[in-house]
Amino acid sequence: MVAGELVQEHLRPALDDIALDRKPREPEEGAVDPTYGAAPAGGAGGEAEEADAYREKELPPPAHERDAMLPGAGDGGEAQVTRETRLYRRRFAVLAVFGLCSLVNAFQWIQYSIIANVFSRYYGVSSLAVDWLSIVYMVAYVPLIFPATWLLDRKGLRLTALLGAGFNCAGAWLKCASVSPQRFGVTLAAQVVCSVAQVFILGLPSRVASVWFGPREVSTACAAAVLGNQVSGARVGTCVYEGVI
Repeated sequence: MVAGELVQEHLRPALDDIALDRKPREPEEGAVDPTYGAAPAGGAGGEAEEADAYREKELPPPAHERDAMLPGAGDGGEAQVTRETRLYRRRFAVLAVFGLCSLVNAFQWIQYSIIANVFSRYYGVSSLAVDWLSIVYMVAYVPLIFPATWLLDRKGLRLTALLGAGFNCAGAWLKCASVSPQRFGVTLAAQVVCSVAQVFILGLPSRVASVWFGPREVSTACAAAVLGNQVSGARVGTCVYEGVI
């Protein structure tokens, strides 16, 4: 017992020093607490999440894009006012005028090849030269269809239709000045002008149908416009020339 008491008295000062070292030290006077004003744990992450949510928030589309949207596609799914296409009775007159213009152009395309032997003797040229009066239509179509399509998209239906009708009329009047055995070159030039007109005319059926007719009439109107060029013009030209000659 006496030995145990002596050991405890000997170790008590060391134990007191260890306990004092474990106590938190008080800040000195004038020192600033490093944790003062710091954001709580998880605060930075919360601000980042709020910023991401703000960036991902769906903004309303611009005005020029909102007009092209389907009903209910914009403004958070809210229903928009639907726009209906208004149909006019004069759309059939527009289709008839275009059909006649296309018919006349197709009429001039095939008019020389129908009676190639007669024109060959009249102008004193070979049958191949007469055939080139119709082949020039196909030759002119390949390079000119790209600018004609660009013009139709940029300037619209009115200007393209006027150019097609104007070139067609100019070519027809120029053919009236070629009535002479020595003016085959004038005939060829007039046919080239008409071939330029057909490039503008052949691109119009789908645009006429989509602009002037309703959704249920587009295919019928487009077929009727194409039929005027492919069937009516060639058949009318064949019947007229064969009947006259």
